[in-house]
This record gives sequence, structure tokens and C-alpha cells, in this order.
Amino acid sequence: GTRMAAAAAAAAAAGLCFLSTTSTKRLLTNCSTRTRTICNARDVRSISSPSCLAARMHSAAAAAAAASAPAPSSGPSSVLDQVETTLFHVFSNGITPDTNVLDLPPNQREAVGVAINIRQRLDALDRSGDCRTCWLQKKHCVCSQCPPCEVDVSTEQSTLPRINRLFLLTHHKEVGLVVDTAKLLLSSLPTVSKLVVGGIGEEYQASMGELLDAVNCNVDSDKRNSGTTKCLVLFPSEDARTFDEIEKSSSETHIYGHDDKYDVVVVDGTWQQARKLYNRYIPSEEDGGPLRVRLSEKAVAILNGDNIGTATSMEDSSDTSSNIKQRIPGHQLRRHPVKWREVSTLEATRLLFRDMMGDYSSPSSDAKPWDALALYQEIADDAAQRQLGPPRISES
Repeated sequence: GTRMAAAAAAAAAAGLCFLSTTSTKRLLTNCSTRTRTICNARDVRSISSPSCLAARMHSAAAAAAAASAPAPSSGPSSVLDQVETTLFHVFSNGITPDTNVLDLPPNQREAVGVAINIRQRLDALDRSGDCRTCWLQKKHCVCSQCPPCEVDVSTEQSTLPRINRLFLLTHHKEVGLVVDTAKLLLSSLPTVSKLVVGGIGEEYQASMGELLDAVNCNVDSDKRNSGTTKCLVLFPSEDARTFDEIEKSSSETHIYGHDDKYDVVVVDGTWQQARKLYNRYIPSEEDGGPLRVRLSEKAVAILNGDNIGTATSMEDSSDTSSNIKQRIPGHQLRRHPVKWREVSTLEATRLLFRDMMGDYSSPSSDAKPWDALALYQEIADDAAQRQLGPPRISES
């Protein structure tokens, strides 16, 4: 409808032509020289065959035609603009939200099914008149209290100089969810962060292509030593190391420098959802995938409630709730019997930022982005709790 047409205009204005020379070359390269596996339950199948290449190119052509279609300009910017553009690409060439996915070729079913699910959720959000940035009811909207914090307004310099891009690999059921915390990363870090919805391929979703290129950063050993391909994935795997350990190892092997920037991948969803996304999209280090990073002991101490890393320097917020002035716990509203699974995507990400910037000094008058993000989560949690009522126990 109108919103899908607006998304097309936004895509055209942004220059998102999926069949440009560069994009076509990358599609050919990805299919012919890099075998990428897609895990669907226990079915693992290679997509490097010529027939799959033809299917991908056909889908990319349809996306390109959709992106160039004339349409009115889009409305105010929100974190859902990219999602709307992606949905427009999916719902092209005769496919609509009413399409029966079983009538489609197998290689299109997942993307269309995910897109239908998201479309229904976003339509419900619009019908309710909810905010398209914080995903809360307008009377509980927190956007004015959670402004972007990726640039120091006094110096006009980045507040996260070690971050190149932040990829939020998100389960589709998190999109539009009131209690999701990754939305705050998207809105407060609008230039750095990129939303990547699991289940929708790069032929429809440009950010998925960027993610896949980033996580395969070390496949080419020559590029690895060039200082241009650095990627970390935040996930508590057995081989994960702290950022300090990675920096020390990289310095000893002369792979990366101490001032280099990193692409960071964070998986957003329940733990079951996050594990599936991780296993599906993130190749192992042995296969040329990104380095696994975990939080430092100091960061874990914050999660455990030790008296460091508070947001007291941010207490000049206009929100005078007593909850805001307490130590920021960083636990999501969805409660879980296993306490460490309550740690939110935002809290884990902001503490990684602190690890990467090396700042565990006492709180000072100089607000850091990780302090701002801690406050933003508390503000958003307070608003979500007013909208939804007491937290509920989650088993997933």
C-alpha cells in the first residue's frame, strides 16, 4: 500500500539498486567462490550451484525493479524505515501479504513467511498509533529522552572511535516488540548500527549482504593482513575471548593495530532464537569467520551488581523516577529462571563498548555513550512496564 510505496521511494533515494555492477559482481563471487551454507532445522544445503545462482540473480532483478519504481516520498525517519524497504523488495513481482507461502518456490518461502509476519505486526503497530522508533504507545514514548549519542556534540567527534559498524542480527519476532532493547541501539546509534532481520536474504535485504561479507572477513588471508577486515561477534561461545585478549594476540601477530576499527555483530532474540541465528549465519573461526568476543570480568561484575559502572553521571535526566537513579541492572523485562539469560542485548553491547574503549574509571561528569545507553534502557523499561504491567517469566 502507501507505506510500501514510500519505502520504495526511500530505497530509490538511497541508491539501493540491487543489480548495480558492484552488487552483481559480489553476488557472482559469493555464489561461485564462497560456499555459504544455510541451516534450516537439520537440512544443510549448499547455495553455490549454478541453479541457485540463477535464482538469486532473478530475485535480485525483482528487487532492483521494485527499488526503482516511482512512489511518493517517505514520512519521518524511524528505525523501521529499513524494514519497510526490505518488505517492499519481498512483496514484489506479484507477491503480497496474502500470498500462500506453500504456493511459492521453496527458495522464497522463508523470506515471504517472515515478511508476512513482520507486515502484520507493523500494521498492528500503525493501527494503534504507536511510535515507530521506540515501539511504545505514544503516551509512553521515550524518544525525546533517548537522543542519539554516537557523536560528542562539543567536539563533533565519534564517541565510539573503535566501532566501524554495529550489526544487530535480529530474530524477526523481535521487530516491533515493546520489550526489545536493540531498538534503542538503532535509534541512539543511527549511523553506526544496522538492523539485519534473520530469515530474509541479501537479495531482499542489503544489510544482510553487508553482514555476510563482514563475518566472512578472514576467508582471504591476504585481506586479513591488510588491516581492512576486522570483525567481532559478541557471543558466549567456548572459544570466545575478552577484547583485551584479542587485542594482545592481534598485536603479537601484527594482524590488527590498537587504533583499528571493528565491525561488531550482536545477536538479538531470546537465547534459543539467538543460538539458532548464530549457528546459521556466523561461520567458525576455523572456516574464516569472525573472532568471538566475550565480556571482561569487570563487565561481568557490573552485571552481577558490583558497585561500578553506574549511570550516576546521567542523573540530570528529566525523568525523576527513583528507578532511574539506582544502579542500572541491565536486565530485560522478560524474566527467566536462569538469571544470566535476563541480560539484555543493549546491556551486553554497551558493556562491550566499555571494554573496547578501555573505560572503567569512576563515574565522572563526562557522559560516555555506554552510560547514556544504560540510562536509556532504564527509561524504556520503566515506560514499557507502565504499558504492559509487571514482568513475566519466560522459559525460552
